[in-house]
Order: sequence, then structure tokens, then C-alpha cells
Amino acid sequence: MLDPKDEIKQKIEIAELIGEYLALKPSGSHRFKANCPFHSEKTPSFHVSSDRQIWHCFGCGEGGDCFSFVMKMEGMDFPEALIHLGQKTGVEIKRLSTIDSNVKQRLYELHDLAVKYYAKTFQDSSGAMKVRQYVQERGITPELVQKFSLGFSPPEWNTCTQFLLKRGYRESEIEISGLGQKRKTGSGLIDRFRERLMIPLRDQHGKTVGFTARILPDSLTTRLPDDSSSPKYINSPETPIYHKGQLLFGLDLAKRAVKELGCMIIVEGNLDVIASHKDGVENVVASSGTALTTEQLKLLGRYTKTIVFALDQDAAGLKAARRGITLARAEGFDARALILPNGIKDPDEFVQQKPGGWKTVASHSIPIMEFLITHVTKGKVFTNIDDKRAMAKELLPALQELTDVVEQTHWLEVIAQLLGVDSAVLQRKIQRIPTPKEKIDTKSVQGVAPQVPHTRLSKDQQSILLILGLAITQDEKFGFLLEDLKETITEESEVFDLYNTAHFLYTTRDNTPSTALFKQIQSQLSEKHQEVLLNLLIKISLLAEQTFSELSQAQVQEQIQTLFAVLHRSQTQRKRQSIALQIRQAEFLGNQEVVNSLLKQLSEIQ
Repeated sequence: MLDPKDEIKQKIEIAELIGEYLALKPSGSHRFKANCPFHSEKTPSFHVSSDRQIWHCFGCGEGGDCFSFVMKMEGMDFPEALIHLGQKTGVEIKRLSTIDSNVKQRLYELHDLAVKYYAKTFQDSSGAMKVRQYVQERGITPELVQKFSLGFSPPEWNTCTQFLLKRGYRESEIEISGLGQKRKTGSGLIDRFRERLMIPLRDQHGKTVGFTARILPDSLTTRLPDDSSSPKYINSPETPIYHKGQLLFGLDLAKRAVKELGCMIIVEGNLDVIASHKDGVENVVASSGTALTTEQLKLLGRYTKTIVFALDQDAAGLKAARRGITLARAEGFDARALILPNGIKDPDEFVQQKPGGWKTVASHSIPIMEFLITHVTKGKVFTNIDDKRAMAKELLPALQELTDVVEQTHWLEVIAQLLGVDSAVLQRKIQRIPTPKEKIDTKSVQGVAPQVPHTRLSKDQQSILLILGLAITQDEKFGFLLEDLKETITEESEVFDLYNTAHFLYTTRDNTPSTALFKQIQSQLSEKHQEVLLNLLIKISLLAEQTFSELSQAQVQEQIQTLFAVLHRSQTQRKRQSIALQIRQAEFLGNQEVVNSLLKQLSEIQ
């Protein structure tokens, strides 16, 4: 019986898995490439091999298999990635034994049960008639109710907590989940959410981690007079599985649309997301009324580098979005804007008033700078020095945030013409403004980290990597290359240990092995947790695949001879340099006999 890890590897197609996150483009037979999600780049250096079920980025050096990709992309540890991919492939994974993992798993299960409870109450309870009326009045269809698992919390004090207790959950677990809270007097729990529309909060994998609960209008509620000050929305508190600043509502449903459309629309409220889906706009998430955080940007950076902010004509939401825009730009995102029609405050209202209108608007975003210029210059007199100062004060810092030189130069010229000021003067002014990195105390966002410089390999290093990669990926050539490789790879070389592992497995296995040499090496390195060598194996295998796969056997042989010629020339050069150094040392010591002997050796080499 296969180990679950190996069974998952057999069932999963790595190109399909990675293709759910990245726009892969063919780069040869069974090979694909894309821009790396783990560092900022313009030329694709991220490569995937379907044959070997591996990936590697030649820009930042990251690489591995399906597990390492999910771990890095989703910020998971190995057990979490194992469970995630097990669910994806239908491979049963035994529950984790750690206390922390068990607590989280219990909370996931508890929330899943609560979703079903609230949904059942919404559908069947006579007391939920008012919430069904409210949902219908807002134009939320039964399909959307089901898609977002909307529910209703009854007005009674403890119906949900009692339901969960009867299902075997402890009071401590219900309290930690945020669904129940201790009574102010006496013992026991009461429900946190009562007589509200329940909107499950799901993470990017579709797991419910909390709830947003919306109060019903006064005409539909049975609230007591002293409850009139209740906030419109109540969110679950922070728990081991829910952190408000790390979650984007609707992301689990937006991932596929984002991949197709290349951008993510940011709205303020959860009901804006639901309304957007009604209008056919699915590449949309809600920031829950707050500016984007670095953690949310880490999530977004996994799926897109273009963020579109939905703003009204009066820019009422601009103040809340402004810091998020600044942070997103500082981390390499392309920030754009969607402008709602006059008198419309959000997408939810737009969809209710004009079905189909939001979908039209959502497909015509503009650069944020264009919106800012229009907003800032509105009502200003361009000949008034005070107005010009005010416009410059707001526009120049926004201009300084742009990381693309071409884009910055374009808008610099536009603003210079509007203000009637020489662009060179404005450029000097911008250079004195602190950068966003200096203004915002934040770390680099995962997925959009600064460009990692490519490490330039010497011709010797490149030759050794290519030859060893070819020998490992094409078993029949390993024996022919074995001895020549041994002469060229020194103990100091980064591939020395990898060569020894490959050599041992090749010489000790059966004459007709059922498993390719690459997979044997990969399996052994994985079992021994030799991550550095495993990453090197993947790197040189993809490098050799890219170099040799499209060549004929004659061309491959010619390339091998060329590579060995490079190595032999370098070896000769190193020997000359070593002997020349020894000659200088012998001359310094006055040992002419040694000098003569070394000169003879040097002559023979030449």
C-alpha cells in the first residue's frame, strides 16, 4: 500500500495544480513557464516539468514538488499541505496528532456545523420569514443564498450553543470559536449572534473560519428597545483560525475568475461581493471596511499583480482605501480604479438599482493616478497659487509611489502641464519626498518581493550542472559520462554530494530498474530530508531538460563534447596557475632545481 504522500504525487498533475494559481505558458514538450509568484520579475524564470512533476525558479532559486509549492504559496506547513492535497485528490489522511492542529481541526468542524445550522434555520424556520423577506427585497436570489451559505441566527438567547453542545462540542470550544460567550451572571453560554443575517467567512480554501452577522431593519426585527444601539455588523472575534487582517471575503470564489481576467476588484462590504456575483462579476473580494493589510496583500499576490479599487464619484471610500493603495504600490502592485456612477455609494446599491450596470463598469478600470488627478483638481482654479499648492501637495506624493519609470514620467508630464510648472522642477521635488518604504513600516509582501538578482554562474559551473543534469535525467547516458564527470567534479563543488548519491544508486541498482534514476535520487533525498540537494536535483534536471530536449542525439553528443572541452580548458588553466605560483615560491626560496622541474611540467601542459 502506497504512502499517502506518494499516492497524492501519483494522482496529482503538477502543471494543473500550479495552473490554478499562475498563467502557465508552454515552453517545450511537457514543460511550462510563468512569472514567478515568489519574487517580482518581468521575464518568466519559473519553470514546470510535467514529466518529472517538479518546478523551479531560476531567478530566486525556489523549487520543489507539489507539496513545496502549496506550502510556499499558501503559507502552510507540510501536514497542512498533505491534508489539503489529500482532500483535492481523494486520498485519506489521518488526523494530525499535535494539540494545535487538533484544536484548529475541531474549530473548522464546529464552524462547518454552525453553517449548516444557520442555513437550515434560514430555510425552514417560521421565525426566519422576516430574514427571507429581507434577502428577497435586496434581490439576493436562492442561488446566491446557497452559493454563499447564508443563514439566520434566531432571536433566542442560546439556541445555537445548545445545538452545538448536543453535538458533542464542549463549552470551552464554543467559546473559543466565538459563536458563544459566557453569561454576565450565572453559568453557561449564550449565543454571540442573535436575530441576524449570517454570512459565513471562508478562507481561500473555502473553509469557514468565522461569521459576519448583519442586523435586520427595524421593521423586520423583534429587538427590544434597549437593543436599538446594536451595531449594524458584528464579526467573529479573533480565534486560532480567524484573523480579520488576513482574510478577504469572497477569495475562495474569486480565484478562477482572477486567473482568467488578470485582476482583483476590491470592494468594502461582504454584501457588495454577493451583489457582484449576481451581476456576473466574480473577480471581487471585500476588505471588510478596512484598508488592505500586508497579510491580505500576501494573499492577493499569489493570484494577481493588479488590484482594482471600487470608488464612488465623491471618493467617500478613497480615504479608507488610500493607505491600501500606497502599500500595494510600494509592493509592486498595479493599482487601478473603478468609478461608480453619480449618487451610487457601492456596488450593492448599483446592482439593485441597475442590474447589469456593475458588470459594464467593472470591465473598464482606469489608472489610480487618472482618478486622483480628476478628484484632486475638481473645483480648483489653475491660476490660483493656493489651489496649485494644494493640488501639488496631494498629487506629488502619489506620483512618487509609482515604481514604473515610464508610468511615473507620463503622469509627471500631465501634472506639470496642469499646474503650468516645468516637469524637471516637479521631478526634483518628488525626489525629496520619502519613499513609501520609508513612510510605511512594513516588510516585503510574499509573492511580490523585490527582484532577486540572478546569480551569474561561471562557464565551468554551467557545464557541470548541464552534464550532471543530463546524466541523471537520461539514465542511458549516465554510464558513459560517469568517469569524465568524476574527473571534473571536485569535493568543493556544490554538486559533489549529489553526484556521489547518483553514482551510488546507479551502480548498485538492478540492470533493468523499474524506476527512473531521477525518481530514485529524489525519493532518497526526500527520505533523508536533504532539502538543499533535493532543490539542486530539481534545478539541474529542469536546466538539462530545457537545454537538450529539443536536440537530436547527434546535437546532444556535440553539446556534451563542447561542455567537457570547456571543463578541460579550465582544468588546464588552473594547473598552469598553480604551477606558476609554485615557481614564484621556489624562486623566492632560491631552489633552482624545483624551479627547473616545475618549468618542465608547465612546458608539457602547454
